[in-house]
Amino acid sequence: MITRAARNLDLYFSGTAEEKLKVALNIYSRQGNEIIECKNINKTLSRLSDYEKILTNQMNYMEMGSRCSICAAKSGGCCSDYMSANSDAILLLVNMLLEVDVVYHYNQDECCFLGRSGCVLTIKPIFCLNYNCFQINESYPARQIRKLEKFAGQLLGEQIILEDMLLDYLENQ
Repeated sequence: MITRAARNLDLYFSGTAEEKLKVALNIYSRQGNEIIECKNINKTLSRLSDYEKILTNQMNYMEMGSRCSICAAKSGGCCSDYMSANSDAILLLVNMLLEVDVVYHYNQDECCFLGRSGCVLTIKPIFCLNYNCFQINESYPARQIRKLEKFAGQLLGEQIILEDMLLDYLENQ
């Protein structure tokens, strides 16, 4: 018998970013409205959106979007094509539920979700939110980094709760 974790790994967390996007699009087109209508999921989505706005304000204040896009264009940097693998179908589904137009553009050097002004994903992969490169850490005062980490932690906590709720929902359908 296959475990829930193994099943979820195969269904939602394995494959290329393009394959994961197809899975997310399929779920969203078939069940997106029903998922949003679930009271607990909707409430958690709302809280996640609030935390995302707080984090985005901090990231904008620090001009991280343009800084990361410029760095990726020069050297691949943290937002290299390799990092696209950190996305998963559930994360992409969450973005769709928040009405994000998840745009995939293949580029052999940059993450397929990196646009001109930063990541096109409103809710970013866990790795991306947990990691601050040397440039970021050295370019800002420690108090700005602490705020960034605090807001990222808030968002990640809620993101993990929502992910678990969505996996439960999908398993019971």
